[in-house]
Amino acid sequence: MLATLNPDVVILGAGIAGLWSLTALQQAGYTALLLENQQLGGTQTLASQGIIHGGTKYTLSGQLTNSAQSIKAMPAIWRNCLHGIGSLNLTPVQILSKSQHLWSTGQLGSSLITLLASHAMQSRVTSVAANNQYPEILQHPDFKGQVYCLDEPVLNIASLIHTLIDLTPNSHLQINPETGLDVKLISENSPYKFELTIDNGTNAPLKLTCKHLVLTAGIGNQALLTMLGLTKPVMQARPLHMIMLRGNLPSFYGHCLGVGTNPRLTITTHSLSATERVWYLGGQIAETGVKRSVESQITYAKNELAAVLPWLNLTNMRWATWRVERAEQRQPGAIRPDQPCVYTQNGVSVVWPTKLAFAPVVADKLLTSLNQEQIYPRSESAPSISVYTRLSQYDWPRPPLPKLPWESITEWN
Repeated sequence: MLATLNPDVVILGAGIAGLWSLTALQQAGYTALLLENQQLGGTQTLASQGIIHGGTKYTLSGQLTNSAQSIKAMPAIWRNCLHGIGSLNLTPVQILSKSQHLWSTGQLGSSLITLLASHAMQSRVTSVAANNQYPEILQHPDFKGQVYCLDEPVLNIASLIHTLIDLTPNSHLQINPETGLDVKLISENSPYKFELTIDNGTNAPLKLTCKHLVLTAGIGNQALLTMLGLTKPVMQARPLHMIMLRGNLPSFYGHCLGVGTNPRLTITTHSLSATERVWYLGGQIAETGVKRSVESQITYAKNELAAVLPWLNLTNMRWATWRVERAEQRQPGAIRPDQPCVYTQNGVSVVWPTKLAFAPVVADKLLTSLNQEQIYPRSESAPSISVYTRLSQYDWPRPPLPKLPWESITEWN
């Protein structure tokens, strides 16, 4: 007979949506466990640049878009958590930069200048007029563009994942990627009841019964929906081809304006040692680069950097690229969603956060869904700690700790 645990909620997928939601649910008093078949941090989250977007980059058309409006509150919410006064205590998280810079290679269009100076943007964007206040890389005599400071922090993603793991001990279970999960609905009336049999290839299989499932597996949600016999919501995938260069680089966090609605380049910096840093490049170059080979994408990136930062010495730099699929709820024309997806049906919540910054919104929506299904935190007469204590006694392995793209690459060009 299989050993059985009875959490209230089981979360499938250990990206930012899964880990943040696990923490929020446990702090609200729910018994929640998380299953992962790869590494803690998932795939999309670890491939992100760590930017807590406030929507400024979505105004580059010169208009205040729905995307910009939806996400504008997120930096303040995260900043409260980073300072220990928000819904989660994220004070151990390393902040790589408290802000970013938006820069142009020439003069900005009048409509964008007007918008950036408007009341709607004043709390998020400030013009940087003095050259000596520019980021180091832009303090070159040949730079003739304009610079704005964006009130959007950049976080060390590995540090964020480690912090969330530490907030939820004895809650993360590794499962076999191929045969590690079987799910059955054993009560079709609310409150629903699910039975999961999990296997990691080493321990004896374990049975979990729960009242609610949360799917936060990114691209893997599609297979989970199929396993559960569900057809909604429908997923879309939008690929990216990110670029990395490493060497003796200055620290820089910035968006370079292009001619479209996306930044031409988005650059974040990640230290490898006292003398070596990685620049991680996203933006339009990563969107259009999905059709380019590794070699072509690296060549394109070299040309782009030479065009926007011609004084940057790229000698002795080493290069690599990283492909990732962004899983989202399907939109007309496969455009980027404005909001995170939390789609709840028959005891199952399907989640695609859309952006790293939306993780707090996802958790709030999940708590609302649980209340609507009349699933409430356990009373003191049935303490939830027994589930975590019993799990620790089974010596069930935890998924591997996160490795960032530049830590995973074995061959640099």
